[in-house]
Amino acid sequence: MVYLFFLLSLVSPFLFISPKNFHAPFQKGVFLFLLFLSIFSFWMEKKSKPKLDSLATNFGLLNDKQIIILPYLLFISCIFFLMASSNHAFHLTKSLADVYLFQDADYIGISDILLSIYHGDGFTSSYYSESGEGSYLHHHFAPGMAVLSPLVSLIPNRWGLAAGVFFVYQLGTVLWLLWAYQITKKNSKEFGIKFLVFWILVTNQLYLYRIGSSFHFEVLVLIFGLFFFYVWEKREKEQNLRSRSIWIYYSILSFATILYLSIKEDIGIYLVLFFLPTGLKLLYNHWNQYKENRHSTELTSVPSQERTVIPSLTLVFFISLVWMGFVFYIYPMFGDNSESITWTNVLTQEYHSAFKQVTGYRKSFQIFLELIMSGGLGIFQMVPEVSGIGLIYATHIFSSRPWHHEVYTYYSYSLMPFILYTGILWIQSEKKISLSFAFLILTCLFWKNSLDQNFPLDTNIKSPWNQPNLEEIREDLKKTNTLILSNPLKDISENTNLNSNIMSNSDNDKNQKIEKGVFIFSQYNLSFQITDQVKTYPLEQIKNASSICKKTYFCYVVLSPEFTDEILWPKSRILEYKKELENQNGSLVWKGRQIEIWKLKAMN
Repeated sequence: MVYLFFLLSLVSPFLFISPKNFHAPFQKGVFLFLLFLSIFSFWMEKKSKPKLDSLATNFGLLNDKQIIILPYLLFISCIFFLMASSNHAFHLTKSLADVYLFQDADYIGISDILLSIYHGDGFTSSYYSESGEGSYLHHHFAPGMAVLSPLVSLIPNRWGLAAGVFFVYQLGTVLWLLWAYQITKKNSKEFGIKFLVFWILVTNQLYLYRIGSSFHFEVLVLIFGLFFFYVWEKREKEQNLRSRSIWIYYSILSFATILYLSIKEDIGIYLVLFFLPTGLKLLYNHWNQYKENRHSTELTSVPSQERTVIPSLTLVFFISLVWMGFVFYIYPMFGDNSESITWTNVLTQEYHSAFKQVTGYRKSFQIFLELIMSGGLGIFQMVPEVSGIGLIYATHIFSSRPWHHEVYTYYSYSLMPFILYTGILWIQSEKKISLSFAFLILTCLFWKNSLDQNFPLDTNIKSPWNQPNLEEIREDLKKTNTLILSNPLKDISENTNLNSNIMSNSDNDKNQKIEKGVFIFSQYNLSFQITDQVKTYPLEQIKNASSICKKTYFCYVVLSPEFTDEILWPKSRILEYKKELENQNGSLVWKGRQIEIWKLKAMN
């Protein structure tokens, strides 16, 4: 039976390397196969054993031989997952880049911030700032994202963020599995069937994949969240430690908590909400104990398990509340908050009707059930933890942001660490499940996965642009990157062809120019393709060019009026900027078939 679970762990990795048209029938086939196994196993259990006995045993699913071979199968599964997801990540990133779908501000903006951190400029953001020079931390207080900056700086052509995000997704998935296996080794026959279910759930996790394929720094919750909960689970050992060692443990727990909170400003809210039912349960138990002691001559002591939870939980609550007080009240007092696009402004803004909207509590409840299914129906047995997850999900229900409301793309970051941790608790709990229930859990998982047409995403992406001259854009971009790293460009008339003298350059001039900096104002859909040896700004930041361009000798504007999304960035807006450049602010230095390069006047 363990071999069957091993094969099921390879389903999603197999989808990563298979053609898109094969995904839907294959996933439905797996779902129907597991549905059959669920029904058949339930029938066999009813036939062979009484119902109560059936629910209380694991049917000796893992014998000694299978326990010995399990780590080898797990190792092979992880290797296959890493290889398949790496291949998928490469082709997905390349495909998105080739069809110019990295036009969204998030990818370029986050990559720009991480490069600024690496170059020692802090969290300076040109994409999330009204002035073009404000701090991203006013928009999202996410200092933890800095750990991705080395990858962004070392991997060229703006691929660093994509590589970093997928690497964290892969590492997080494997580490959660290894932690689950570490727990299972202590009592393989007792925890074995639940581990096997968890194994399949994690390697076929739809919401984990959404975080990983979103190209967002929030994927760090998989690593930082695991580190926090791993340290949290070590609290039971503190009662056997000496006083000095206890303080070491609390120091590590404090560091893990701060590290987890540093990913984003709202993590503290979710952490408090998740532990709130546990805290209320402890208060209720203590109140009952107090009433019993008041009417009894014999005093009852606090259970040892609760003795370890109370101080650790108090510490986590204290750090979270102090952190949130700093983030939401103290930090905004420093610096000019008006320079940056703040988080609260984003949450209250109106959205275009083209964006998806979830309406009605019925749909919201359905999404919540789907989330729980991704962690396995068995975690419903963990009442306080599932209640905490429900409180976190309530923040999504009442959110006006379409993506947050739908828990779409990376917005599952608020829930996934808690769902996975609840799965860890479920494995090591005394809860029993039958083989038929295990198959039912997996049936629900693959049923949900089969309904999502974007799991996994198609790596053969067709261009959404109604642009017959797409190849001209590519050729123009190659020349654009050569030009902006060459000698300072001279004015030309719009009808003049590319001058060979403009293309020529010496290494000394090129190095001098890069050292002093080149600033480029450009459209979002072109920014990913512009060399990362220059600093890019969104086109609308031209209004702040007088202050921005004081920091460099070379300030250019890269335009392609015919190459734009009419909903997100209408052509008329680009033409307005072009008209300003023509009238007084700029001079044309090169014009290709689709792309124009303008030099801003009075800046250089």
